[in-house]
Amino acid sequence: MARTAGRPPRSSAEIQKFRSKIGKHALEIYRAEGFGAVSMRRLAKEVGCAPMTIYAHFEGKTDILKYLWADVLRDMSNDIEKKLKSVVGPRERLRSATQTFVDYWIDHPDHFRLVFMSNDVTREDVSTFIMHDDTLAHFRMFSSLIKEVHPEEHDVKMRTDTLISGMIGIALCANTILDYPWADATSMTEQLLTSIIA
Repeated sequence: MARTAGRPPRSSAEIQKFRSKIGKHALEIYRAEGFGAVSMRRLAKEVGCAPMTIYAHFEGKTDILKYLWADVLRDMSNDIEKKLKSVVGPRERLRSATQTFVDYWIDHPDHFRLVFMSNDVTREDVSTFIMHDDTLAHFRMFSSLIKEVHPEEHDVKMRTDTLISGMIGIALCANTILDYPWADATSMTEQLLTSIIA
């Protein structure tokens, strides 16, 4: 059987590398001009390929946004996991994870805006992403850490949801209401945590 000419299929590693390249350019455009400036045509120009090549790797602009959200959340979780490697004791582990979560979003305000404040996204797109197991795992880690502190606790969800919403709220205020003289974010996070594990 004669072999047809043409480019051999890309390996999964090559596909991931190219998706990462597209994501990197999308994030650069987002940082400079906002997500409204990100388009498949512009990305193709930045990456140096035809627009159809971009569509071969992403269904559309929202798919790229979901890819960026996942990448940022993975980066945040990796920061927490690195810190937890050197921390012993359930309370200390929860405290370290909580402070690292808040610090990450304050230290990366563009990531915060991308994940929590993206425009041009439907509620359905957000719900699909948020309810995906990979996304939920980033937040379930706090349930596990709270269970370590309170193994007998039955309503871990209430404590976890309160902690997560409080941490996001602290980061939101620090990133968006810059003129108000907020108390130190570390102290506010500690106060929040004290109420959760009391």
